[in-house]
Amino acid sequence: MSSGAAEFESIVWHFGKIPTSIVFSWVVWAGIIGLSIAAARKARLVPRGGQNIVEMIIEYVCNLADDVIGPKAKQYYPLFIGLFFFILVGNLIGFIPGLISPTADPNLTFGLALMVFFYFIFLGFKHNGLGYLNQFKPPKMPWYMLPIGLLLSITEIVSFFTRPLSLGLRLFCNIFSKELLLGIIAWLMIDFWMTPGLFYKGFSFGMLCLRPAIMLLGLIVAFIQALVFMVLSMSYIAGAVHMEEH
Repeated sequence: MSSGAAEFESIVWHFGKIPTSIVFSWVVWAGIIGLSIAAARKARLVPRGGQNIVEMIIEYVCNLADDVIGPKAKQYYPLFIGLFFFILVGNLIGFIPGLISPTADPNLTFGLALMVFFYFIFLGFKHNGLGYLNQFKPPKMPWYMLPIGLLLSITEIVSFFTRPLSLGLRLFCNIFSKELLLGIIAWLMIDFWMTPGLFYKGFSFGMLCLRPAIMLLGLIVAFIQALVFMVLSMSYIAGAVHMEEH
């Protein structure tokens, strides 16, 4: 299994040489595509229920992209919508008993982060040519402040190349900690219940009452992390497309 935390309360899946997170990523995409096809067939002119919620989310993502990137944002709508729904569903699938969140695997989160990283670098050179490298140039200052200028350039380079690290690590740590915490609570609940003594039975019941609060917190974290990943991706792409304005 790719994520040890999930082994506390989920099935130990074995798919040969295929990583578990990859398989559950396929499950997430299959679920998104299946639900999208079903929703499209039952689409109404006046949305209601689930269609209304999905359309509100898509409209929010598109409007946010317009605000961050501007008129050129429309061509990136599919990327942002896809990222948001994939990460959100990937975060939430771990709440289903027996399943795990693929986003609790650092290989997947860093893979997504690197995809965004190389994509906005490509856009940066596409829209700015070699001028895209000007962002690493130190600001104009007197010659005797050259060491400070070099330090600023090095800081900018380090900041630039740590973007995929922070992007992937933030998502992984939050979802992994949710999976780990829920798993530990489930394990403690069972362990205390199996231990003789009324005190331990009461403690097990306390763990059971605590679980819904942790799950609610996990739902909030799942949504926020999908939103944060998407918004940061927007800002990086905006900086590449409109480098002279950032």
